[in-house]
Amino acid sequence: MFIVLIFAPLLAFAQANPIADICPFEWTRNLKFGSVGSDVTNLQKFLNNDADTIVALSGAGSSGNETQVYGPATRRAVIKFQEKYASDILAPNGLTKGTGITGVSTRAKLNGLCVEAPAPAPSDQGSLENAAVVASALTQVDKLTIEDPGQPASSIAPASAGVLFLTFNLIAEKSDVTVREVTIERIGLGADAAFLSFGLYDEQGLQIGNVVSLNSSHRATFRTPFKIPAGETKYFEVYANMQADLTDYDAQMPAIQIVNIAANSPVEGDLPLRGSSQTINNSLVVGGATATLSQYDPFGATTHYITDKDIRFSGIRISANSQEDITLWNIIWTQAGSAGNTDVANITTVVNGVSYPTVISPYSEKEYVSFFDPGIVIAKGDAVDVYVKGDFTTTGAGRTVEFDIRDINDEVSLSGNQYGFGLGLSPAANTDVAGAHSAFLTSDGTTDGDTVMPFFSGSITTISAGVFGTIEKR
Repeated sequence: MFIVLIFAPLLAFAQANPIADICPFEWTRNLKFGSVGSDVTNLQKFLNNDADTIVALSGAGSSGNETQVYGPATRRAVIKFQEKYASDILAPNGLTKGTGITGVSTRAKLNGLCVEAPAPAPSDQGSLENAAVVASALTQVDKLTIEDPGQPASSIAPASAGVLFLTFNLIAEKSDVTVREVTIERIGLGADAAFLSFGLYDEQGLQIGNVVSLNSSHRATFRTPFKIPAGETKYFEVYANMQADLTDYDAQMPAIQIVNIAANSPVEGDLPLRGSSQTINNSLVVGGATATLSQYDPFGATTHYITDKDIRFSGIRISANSQEDITLWNIIWTQAGSAGNTDVANITTVVNGVSYPTVISPYSEKEYVSFFDPGIVIAKGDAVDVYVKGDFTTTGAGRTVEFDIRDINDEVSLSGNQYGFGLGLSPAANTDVAGAHSAFLTSDGTTDGDTVMPFFSGSITTISAGVFGTIEKR
């Protein structure tokens, strides 16, 4: 009876044959990390039909919960598919490992297998073995382990600087683990008021979600979910953005510790995990940067037609202050308009005439990130023009595109070359209040006002379908 209770539902699952809902189907475009569309959904459904290539066992991407987003789980499932059919996909291209990109060879194999809906698998020993594999995977209880990779050296925390206070590793074992919350706490000799905000960064230096501020309990919680892939160790950093005036807190020695991690699996490891104490210093003057509108910004709302190319959406000019040379490492543009990812293409960031590709952030499909490797050095007193451009596809008529920069400290990654601290931007002109566009937003519309979110509100570009004329045949 025990065996019947366990395997009868699993055999029903195997015979349900969800692939019949999509096949026959033809994948006509290459897909990769960041792709969005119904063909991604059908790809996930196809992969979920085979126990060897399941996208996810639960949650987003799992059978019945397929999404339109080609994320990390889809990429790993495609790698499994490519390596399962290596002789047809990898070998002809001189490859031995899957790439995770659904390119020409991978699409050909998918299309060949999805010509027609296959019949349900018979209830034979093979099906029973496959059901046992799925049963084992579904019943595994995974865990997430937090580990101390070694904390940054104790140093100083100057005014207006981004200072590394804490690092940590997260390790997933048998399956992917989704982290929902990370809560930090200010401890030691120090005042909460010395800190403007905190940012959480991954091993690529990419910010995860918004900055957070301490509450009355000296705590702050990052609430943007992120995933730790099965069998992998991921490294993270917590930076503090210090206030511009630290006079009242000079020589204090606060520290930051992690007090709680909420995930969809049990969390193991020693908590709280404490970072190094840093000495607040109000006398050292580090570098900084100011922002104004780029000469390449549209300076107001515009309209372009579907299939138009090389459209300039938004632009800023970054000027280094006189204290030290600075380096620009990456920039995050948030597409806040009503257009979807499939309505735009070839989104690139241009810095002083040089184009850099963007990738869609793993933390939000609305965020387009450009990494600069090596970083772009801005000599003290000099400036660079930075703008975002791209193409319209054949869809999206009536929708809008608006590329913003959300936060003053973390969406534009800058560091000083002499002292090594993270640096923020401040508006030097072109300021306005919330609701304005092609402007840097502050509480009172002046350069002295407190910045609000988004820090930079880009121009609105409307997608038009255009008007077609007719040619009379005589």
